Amino acid sequence: MVVHAKTRIASIIREKPEAIEVIASLAPPLEKLKNPLLRKMFASRVTVADAAAMGGCTIEAFRDALEKMGFQWMEQEMQAETQTSDQPDWLTHADASHIETMDVRQSLQQGKDPLQDILKAYENIQPGAILCIINSFEPVPLIQLLGKKGARSYTLEKASDLFYTYFQKPATDEAFRVNEDDEAPAVIYCNQQKWEALLQQYPESKRRFLDVRALEMPQPMQTILAALPELAPGQALLVQHKRVPVYLLEELHDAHYRTYIYKTSETEVWLLIVQIAENG
Repeated sequence: MVVHAKTRIASIIREKPEAIEVIASLAPPLEKLKNPLLRKMFASRVTVADAAAMGGCTIEAFRDALEKMGFQWMEQEMQAETQTSDQPDWLTHADASHIETMDVRQSLQQGKDPLQDILKAYENIQPGAILCIINSFEPVPLIQLLGKKGARSYTLEKASDLFYTYFQKPATDEAFRVNEDDEAPAVIYCNQQKWEALLQQYPESKRRFLDVRALEMPQPMQTILAALPELAPGQALLVQHKRVPVYLLEELHDAHYRTYIYKTSETEVWLLIVQIAENG
């Protein structure tokens, strides 16, 4: 496999799972790759260059480690040409008038979750049209969410902190249907009676508590994902949050967790996260 500074860590791990240990050994901050939930979030959106910066090590250290594993390194100039040629036809030949652009960077900087505004904008575009989201990172959970609605996507990285992600809405209603093959719901909203019954089922001795209201995005999500693997069998994680963490719920659905939600006000939300299957 050919890799370069902009290769996603997830692609490297997919090719050679043993790369988890190799990359984690390069610097202490990269040891989060050993946590399956944090790895799922971290690896899918972080490039080799990003990981090197986060770990405080050099890209050359990554290159040497990856070459020893059998990867072939490609220089930056060649990588830029490859990225341009990878752009899909549906985007290359799109009419500019059929592309709506939405920059969510300011909302994220203010600590706001732009997901509902994004979903509304996506619903409002015409079938076959394209919504472009400008962000400071690749919005992997959003790609997964709209992918379930049939959207095609493509991400163009213009700088280390500037990503343009394009979503093409399906041309037919049939393609737009959400997959309905999930068995039990991953998220259950509770009234007060249901919530009190859950807390009796998971008393303090069977749960761990986190208050993430004071944390800036994306720290609440990272903190919760880091805590889940540390739960003892039969334990649940009780979280006090200031909003419904939609991106987190998408991650937990694929990781075999069920989340119960009790919303007491517009600025206070309680989550009880329960594991419903063993993680691989």
